[in-house]
Amino acid sequence: MVGCKRDVAVFKDLGINSIRVYDVDYTKSHDECMKLLEDAGIYLLLDMPSPQYSINRAEPHWDHDTMGHWQAKVDAFSKYPNLVAWIAGNEVANDVETTPSAAFVKAAIRDMKAYLKTKKLTTPVGYADNDDPKIRMNLINFFNCGDEGSRADFYGINTYRWCGDETDFKTSGYEDITKNMTSYTIPSLLTEYGCNLVRPRTFSDVKSLYGTDMGSTFSGGIMYEYTEEDNEYGIVKVSFGDSKVEKNGDYDNFKKALAAVKPQGVKMDSYKASGKDSVCPAASNVWHVKSDVLPPTPSQARCQCMIDSLGCTFKSDKLSTAEGKLVGEVVGNICGATSCDEISVDTAKGMYGDFSACSSLQRSAWAVNKNYENQRSAVCEAGDVETKIIGSPKQGDVKKCLSEKDDNGVVGKPSGSGSSSSKDEDNSDDSDSDEDSNES
Repeated sequence: MVGCKRDVAVFKDLGINSIRVYDVDYTKSHDECMKLLEDAGIYLLLDMPSPQYSINRAEPHWDHDTMGHWQAKVDAFSKYPNLVAWIAGNEVANDVETTPSAAFVKAAIRDMKAYLKTKKLTTPVGYADNDDPKIRMNLINFFNCGDEGSRADFYGINTYRWCGDETDFKTSGYEDITKNMTSYTIPSLLTEYGCNLVRPRTFSDVKSLYGTDMGSTFSGGIMYEYTEEDNEYGIVKVSFGDSKVEKNGDYDNFKKALAAVKPQGVKMDSYKASGKDSVCPAASNVWHVKSDVLPPTPSQARCQCMIDSLGCTFKSDKLSTAEGKLVGEVVGNICGATSCDEISVDTAKGMYGDFSACSSLQRSAWAVNKNYENQRSAVCEAGDVETKIIGSPKQGDVKKCLSEKDDNGVVGKPSGSGSSSSKDEDNSDDSDSDEDSNES
């Protein structure tokens, strides 16, 4: 609690009302710290992913393990009245080649919104992008198109365009950012800002963010960042378990910039919805996603049922890193020689196999069994990784697995966006704040 008490006092001195925290140990109690924040009138925006359980932009996947950890974080923090929002992804798709990952992030938003609904919670779930010019508008439109259940509840932009006092609202590009969001139908904010290329940082963009330039379009922003790290964006230096705070010049400048603005909120009875829902971007050479179809909701039951149907599988339910690499090569060879549609993904075509949301090991076992079934000599093998033959599998008909409940308790065939199938039928054969990163 030493760090939390120390930091809350600093937050109060700055006059901020919200912080963003990227990761927490949700297995520990945060009751005292969250109460200190609540008493200080400070809200928390918390990222759902963690370094171990997040959507990998290079090899995106959304499965039971990742969803389960996000659900556990929701369970741990949803009791706090000052938890104001969840962020389901931070700069996941950050260039043209990684745009397929956006489909998985949106699927995660869909599923976590559904999970929150089962808990009778309405905490908004959003996304934070990296302001990349080649994919910016596609991302902005993608996360605000389609059915309401799969759309983001708010959209965040991480931007570092405004650098120093020689830059202004127009020359920084902030004017363009604002124009992009003027007719947006969900709230938008700057989830990171505070360029450090020009020293000292004077935070002259704060005046535009909370003034007439942007105030009617954006719901504020989160300055990056509070504690000093190797990237030199921090405004204070602190040490774990130490109540001492070493403030740098950026701290005083940020405090001064905040004190100079008087943002005006909007009362609910004065709010009038405007704008229109975005049009989903079409798949193209710069957007590798068929936007109207999303990856299926993970299902532990469906995947276990599939495993129970295999006549050839791995001896162990855990593989070493070296074994995983070997299996990857084996599966690559198998799927190069035969169809692996049931475990494959093609985001540009909107094709997601019935078992594509299963774990890497489960999908690999499916491929090894497919090869086993295709071999006339019935050889059950996966290179140098040990396998075993199951004489009488528990599940005799793998098609029955498709009726198993998903991880949100929904029964039926794996589905993508809304209630539509993720795979067409005619294709079925072929804290203590010392520990946590935070921003103010």
